[in-house]
Amino acid sequence: MNITISTEILVAISLFRGIDDVRYYLNGIYLETGAKGARLVATDGHQLAVARLDVSYPETCIIIPGSLVASVKSKPKAPQNVTLEFNEGTPQYRKNGQCIPRDITLSFGEITTTSKEIDGKFPDYRRSVPSQVDGTTAQFDPRLVSRIDKACSILGHKSFVGIAYNGDKAALSVINDNFVVATMSYRAEPSKVSPGWIQESLGQPVPVRRAA
Repeated sequence: MNITISTEILVAISLFRGIDDVRYYLNGIYLETGAKGARLVATDGHQLAVARLDVSYPETCIIIPGSLVASVKSKPKAPQNVTLEFNEGTPQYRKNGQCIPRDITLSFGEITTTSKEIDGKFPDYRRSVPSQVDGTTAQFDPRLVSRIDKACSILGHKSFVGIAYNGDKAALSVINDNFVVATMSYRAEPSKVSPGWIQESLGQPVPVRRAA
């Protein structure tokens, strides 16, 4: 089975996968295919991105190792597409329960790399992305916001698309019709009072400015 993916989409979705997460399956990218198209999904548990490929494929799913896509770069002179090749179906299991993972071959220009699929159960992304939001104000980790902004740039947007607030539930960023990001809010309560030492003198009178 061969699947062709836009370089920009693969690089953008890779921004949202886990890095050295103990939940090893989150370090990869989930690919799900069927008659109605394909979905690429990545999450680190705080943010989840889903990209749609509007092409019909045989029904299958696979978790692609993050290390396999690490060599793919989105640059002006880089190849425009990446090809993934693997067998249809699901991982095979021996009688003792040991998984025999499928090989995945990635072709990117002159680069061809092969690795094994990740054996694991990927989170149900459909339950993680809100169908609508209520607009309740929330705060967000700036690092997560920065990832959305970077994905916007990779996918050809000249400006940040914003985040639709949803209180303490997942917020929504629709970068385009085929790329969506769900972001969990930042729940820490910020201090509403500055520390007392800000106003303290260090031994000399604090100068008072007088109006001119």
